[in-house]
Amino acid sequence: MDMERIISEEIMAILPIYLKLKGNCSLLITKAGNRYEMERTVKSLLNLMGKFFFIDLKASRKYYGNLLNVKNLTPIPFNRENVFIPVKVRKPLCKNDGSFGYVNLNHIERTFKKEERTIIELMDGTAIESLSSLETVNKHIKNGHIVKKLAENRDNKMTIKEADPFDEYDKPATKKDIALLINEIIKIRENIR
Repeated sequence: MDMERIISEEIMAILPIYLKLKGNCSLLITKAGNRYEMERTVKSLLNLMGKFFFIDLKASRKYYGNLLNVKNLTPIPFNRENVFIPVKVRKPLCKNDGSFGYVNLNHIERTFKKEERTIIELMDGTAIESLSSLETVNKHIKNGHIVKKLAENRDNKMTIKEADPFDEYDKPATKKDIALLINEIIKIRENIR
């Protein structure tokens, strides 16, 4: 399956599932209405998405985890439209099986309790059952909105800095700038000889 094509369909959720004779796999649900059963773990799919969006997941989790004062289960902002929050959806059968899926914040319609179960309803009506309490799920959603806002502010700061790369050239040269320039001229002169 081509991950780039799936991402272009807008991923709403990545959930861990067990497939017969294949074991620990993942289910991707897209806004286009498709469901893809992938023979990869949620973790490996998140890493693939990180590569696609040029995001260092480890650094992102550490940065936003520190800001939120959260050690684990940090929301992942791939870009402004793709902030994914962790949701506990199953009890793992084996040691390395993940119990958490990730849901795109932009596609969550509502959360509610139904017969002692927490339900996350997506915009298309898909219901995702979580093993966490409603309060915990809502806390993850709140953290997702905070991370989304922080990521947008961070992007805006970068955009402002990148807006005019020649602004630096309007500032007066310092003694350090002149010394570096003289060293470069000396090196060029020696190479010419």
